[in-house]
Amino acid sequence: MSDRAASIVFIVLTLAIALTTAGVAEGLVLAFSPLLAVLVMLLVLTREGYSREGWRRLGMGRPGLRWWPLAAATTAGVCLLATEGAVVFGYARWSVQGEWLQSALVMCVTGPVLAFAEEIGWRGYLQPRLAHLGERWAMLVIGLVWIAWHLPYILLTPYYHGEGNRGLVLVLFSGSVIAFSFLFGYLRIMSGSVWPAVLAHFAHNATFALLLEHAISSEQPVVAREYLAGDTGLFVLIGTAACVLAIGISRSPGRHRPVPVSGRR
Repeated sequence: MSDRAASIVFIVLTLAIALTTAGVAEGLVLAFSPLLAVLVMLLVLTREGYSREGWRRLGMGRPGLRWWPLAAATTAGVCLLATEGAVVFGYARWSVQGEWLQSALVMCVTGPVLAFAEEIGWRGYLQPRLAHLGERWAMLVIGLVWIAWHLPYILLTPYYHGEGNRGLVLVLFSGSVIAFSFLFGYLRIMSGSVWPAVLAHFAHNATFALLLEHAISSEQPVVAREYLAGDTGLFVLIGTAACVLAIGISRSPGRHRPVPVSGRR
C-alpha cells in the first residue's frame, strides 16, 4: 500500500473509531484509538509491522533528547504564562488547593501513556506518510484530522469542553489544535523522533490540568479555564502560535539539517 493510500485508510479508521467510541469508558477507548489504528495498519492491513523498517518509521528509535527542553518550554511554559495572564487580567488568582501532589503523581503515570497513544498515531505514523504534501501542508492536514477526531468527544459527551459558549469554545479549540499540530510536527521533523512530541503533549496536558485544578481559583471559571487559559484558551493559542512562528523563522536554510521523517510514497 502506498503512503498516500495508507494515510487515507488510517484517517478513516481513526475517525470511525472516534465516532463509535467517544462515550465508551468516559473516552478512554477514544484516547487509545490512534495507537490501535497504528497496530491495525502495521499488523493487519499493510503488514509493515513484520519488518524492522515498518517500526523504524514511527520514530521511536531515537530519544531526541536535544529537543526535550524546547518541547517542555513551548508547552508547559506557555500554559504557565497563559495562567498568569488570566491572573493579571483579574479573572483568576493563585491559590494552592486540593490534593495536588497526589494528582501530580497520577498524572506522571497516566499522562505519558495517553500522550504516547495519540502521538504514535499523528506524528509517528501519519506525518511521515503525508510527507509528499510538504511539511506545512502535512501538519495542517494532521491538525484538521486531529480536530475532527476530538469532535465526537466534545459534541456527543459531557466530558470535554462542556462549559461556555459552544461556538467560541470550538473556534479557540480548533485554532489551538492547529497550532499544536505545527509545534509537535516541527519537533518531529527537527528531531527525527516521536518522543519530543510525546513529551510536549504530556507537558501541556499535565501543566494545564494541575494549574487549573490545584493552583488557581476564580469567580469566573469559564472565562479563566475555557476562554483564556486552560487547555486551548486564547492565551494558550497566542503563545503556541508565537512559538510555532519563532521555530518556523529559525528553520531557515543552513541553520541545521532536519532529520527526514519521510519514506517511500
